[in-house]
Amino acid sequence: MRTTAYLLALGLLIPFWALAALAWLGTPAWSAHALDALSAYAAVMLGFLGAIHWGVVLATTPAERALLVGDARHRLAWGALLVLVAWVAAMLPWAVLSLSLLFLLLIVSWQIDRHWLDSLPVGWSYQRLRQLFTLLAALALLAAIASWLRPLLPVAGA
Repeated sequence: MRTTAYLLALGLLIPFWALAALAWLGTPAWSAHALDALSAYAAVMLGFLGAIHWGVVLATTPAERALLVGDARHRLAWGALLVLVAWVAAMLPWAVLSLSLLFLLLIVSWQIDRHWLDSLPVGWSYQRLRQLFTLLAALALLAAIASWLRPLLPVAGA
């Protein structure tokens, strides 16, 4: 399962990087569209990451839940809150603000996952996968945010 999880997680990073590249390399209209699409995709991925907490709570017995870090109600609330805040971030009218907030949410959700999901009874380290995914997704978001400054950069040969 570890290999499958890593391959799927890396595949889920393709839209992050493809849209960040399009933000840099596309025409201004395509760049703007890429930034909006990346905001939507990042919000969807944050919803997916929040749903992991629901899965943990709903898939465990009360006795197993007692062994996990964090109250089950708090885990469910966090998963729901993450989806709502990510959706609001994706709806912001300025892509740079939207992507910046989504970047922060990604980092915060990773920190919460480091605390709450460290006790998961899996044979391989979910934390390593989550850390790799977060690092590569966050770098793509930063690259996309930086593309917003592209019009301010000097043009070669000018």
